[in-house]
Amino acid sequence: MSKNEITITIDGVECRTTEGEYILNAARANGIFIPAICYLTRCSPTLACRICLVEADGKRVYSCNAKAKEGMEIVTQTEEILEERRAIMEVYDVNHPLQCGVCDQHGECELQNYTLELGVDSQHYAIADTLRETKNWSSVLHYDAGLCIVCERCVTVCKDMIGDSALKTGPRGGGSLDKGYKETMPKDAYAMWNKLQKSIIVPSNGTEHTNCSDCGECTAVCPVGALTERDFVYKANPWELKEVPATCAHCSSGCHLYYETRFTSIDNPEEMIFRVKNEWNFQSLCGAGRFGYDYENRDVTKDESAFAQAVKALEKAETIRFSSMISNEEALMLQRLKEEKGIRLVNPEVRPFQRFLAAYAKSSGRSLYGSDYREIMEESDFVVSIGAALRNDNPNARYAFNNVQKMNKGAGLYFHPVGDTLVPTFGKSVECITHKPGQEEQALYLVLDLFADKEALPDYLREYLEGFHETRKKTVKEKVMKEVTEIVKDEETGEEKEVKKKVPEMVEKEVEYDHNLLVEALGADPVA
Repeated sequence: MSKNEITITIDGVECRTTEGEYILNAARANGIFIPAICYLTRCSPTLACRICLVEADGKRVYSCNAKAKEGMEIVTQTEEILEERRAIMEVYDVNHPLQCGVCDQHGECELQNYTLELGVDSQHYAIADTLRETKNWSSVLHYDAGLCIVCERCVTVCKDMIGDSALKTGPRGGGSLDKGYKETMPKDAYAMWNKLQKSIIVPSNGTEHTNCSDCGECTAVCPVGALTERDFVYKANPWELKEVPATCAHCSSGCHLYYETRFTSIDNPEEMIFRVKNEWNFQSLCGAGRFGYDYENRDVTKDESAFAQAVKALEKAETIRFSSMISNEEALMLQRLKEEKGIRLVNPEVRPFQRFLAAYAKSSGRSLYGSDYREIMEESDFVVSIGAALRNDNPNARYAFNNVQKMNKGAGLYFHPVGDTLVPTFGKSVECITHKPGQEEQALYLVLDLFADKEALPDYLREYLEGFHETRKKTVKEKVMKEVTEIVKDEETGEEKEVKKKVPEMVEKEVEYDHNLLVEALGADPVA
């Protein structure tokens, strides 16, 4: 995305933004409110709710989908726009169950908020409702179709952020609208209502259950009470819960989250965690972070004999060889042994990776010791993943890898010993290379060979990489235009004459090409 700064005017206020930014995001960044239900900041616009409509240079556009241009003048409220928005909210409220007092979204429901914000205090539309059954899509997901407003946030976040694409809109079987409404109500409200009557959210695999990673992000983004966590259904009112900011302890990513707590029950005042929330416009959670809170510490016994033998062995040890697959606590223990006992620590896997990090930093000017996934999603159009099984090992890396394909129309390389059917679905420009176990080092060398600035690499490394290249020959077919002579007889005079013309012909020829032995060793097509 272009980073050229431009100036636009919103409701008479001069605002700075970047060229190509959506008007909705530009307004939010400058503290100007435009209502929007279906839009998610890090995902593609769906135009499902249509209440974000504004006027840009005199034309009505949807601010979630229209991009800012230099000098653009935007008006967020006119009488016509407000009338359209109120009509849309009335449509959302038609047949919406009046169970707010017990709804799991009561107190933080966006349908409630926008109904009040837009001054909807009467109802001008009506249609017979149809039965919409509740479903348990998985062990953690509960879907109440009667509360669903088909904003498609769940579909969008699952596709553009998580990468599972486990949800889609399906036929609802609702009744047809009275044709008279088409002539009497605002056109966007009518179009949205028509879609609402026809659509519902369903698992994309055609079954009653979702085939996904159960991250629960769809429950986080749902603006109403349609999608909730099964463990939370009718357990507590959101307005009773106290938010406790915390950092997820399940892995080193340290995702920001909130534990929502309340007294356990009427007769038990002890604080209890009822659910986990996240700032879903900025941070996604995996299933462990969202659902891995309902556990307790237990006392365990220690094998005294084995522990004594381990202590005795450590007292005699001069060197400890260890694997990279250890926990943070185990790494701290090794560090203490090194500092207090002078024991040498040896990890044969680290040195090659250390060399790669140094070479990469020198040739690219960037460090790989830490990853800012938000920066990757905003700035990158090509990503490489080596060593981690994206489906499960590192959810944040997976989300970033997928988001680059969906939002930036990017490309990616994915190296792993285990084949994965999910990663190739992230985008058409994703190349998955399934190599043998233990070939990660060769994959890293290939990344340097393909993308590094060779002049910035150390001489020994540049020469080493050159050793993997061979000049080979292959036979290819090529279409050429061949000149031929034909004898043509003139129909009038009967005379014959020669006519030269060019016709296509396939010929074989031998060409030289650069053969990369690293590509061949990793199991990819060495000629492609």
